Amino acid sequence: MVICKKIIFMLGLLVSQQESLRGIKMRCLVIGGTGFVGSHLVRRLLSEGVKVTVFSRSGDPSKIMDVKEKVTIERGSITEINEIMDAVKKHDVDHIVYLAAERPPWTPSNVVKTMIEGFLNVLETARLMDIKRLVWASSYAQLGPPNLYSQPRVDEEAPLRPKVGHGVSYVVNEFNAQYYRSTYGLDVLGLRLGLVFGPGRDRLGFMDILVSLFEDAVLGKKVIVPKGDTVITPQYVKEAANVLLFGLKVKRYEHCIFNTCDEAVSLRTLAEYVKEQLPEAQIEVEPGDETPRVLVDASRIRKELNYEPKYTVKDGVIDYINYLKGSLKK
Repeated sequence: MVICKKIIFMLGLLVSQQESLRGIKMRCLVIGGTGFVGSHLVRRLLSEGVKVTVFSRSGDPSKIMDVKEKVTIERGSITEINEIMDAVKKHDVDHIVYLAAERPPWTPSNVVKTMIEGFLNVLETARLMDIKRLVWASSYAQLGPPNLYSQPRVDEEAPLRPKVGHGVSYVVNEFNAQYYRSTYGLDVLGLRLGLVFGPGRDRLGFMDILVSLFEDAVLGKKVIVPKGDTVITPQYVKEAANVLLFGLKVKRYEHCIFNTCDEAVSLRTLAEYVKEQLPEAQIEVEPGDETPRVLVDASRIRKELNYEPKYTVKDGVIDYINYLKGSLKK
């Protein structure tokens, strides 16, 4: 009886920490909602009965064609605060999710103008328009290489020492978000995403292997994985969407920055996961390490917010391959 009461009590805590979005009539602006992660979040929000407006620089609906008729797309730039505010006013938005990012090559000018000034415009819009909550996607890109840290895994309190240009923008954005929270009382929650993979990711740069490893393997093409000893912190795109949705739902939080995933695997291991699902796949893994990456600790979000990931990396591999089997072979 005591054990049963304890279980019921714990379940009650979990329920009280979150609230269903159904029945709340949330009106959410997803900035970057036509992109890779954004398109998956849009689908999750719609499944929860949320009224979704997508704010996009390109306005290209190709990644959300299956739900295009269920959302409103507003074309605009985050570098123009009036365009953001107009979209908020027009659709009576009360929540914002910020997923915008500048594509490489990253230059000091576009990092500052788009990734820093653009996010500052979103923060200011949220303040002026009395937005109930702003959830935004941060990144591990502001962390330095392992040799700069004494501990094997780093948490949210670790010094930020970016070695890449766009990593600097996340340092500034996290500072500005915390400033708006402490100074103006803005409800703003930053979620650091991992290296996201899954349906809809574009082939871009060294990590286009996160696309070719899956797509080419399903198509029966030979796949060469360069520098297979490179260890990354991958995050399945549906998991990224889930944690962003969780950020909108959670009632209380002490900190405003959270690491969201910490399962680290090598590209070699990722290839092995693919081979388990596709034994006939022609995959050759070459030795070498592209750039050593620091390992992260995501225990804060699990302990403080009671968040549990819905997809492990292996779960994501299985789901992604099943998706590709149905889409690429049609």
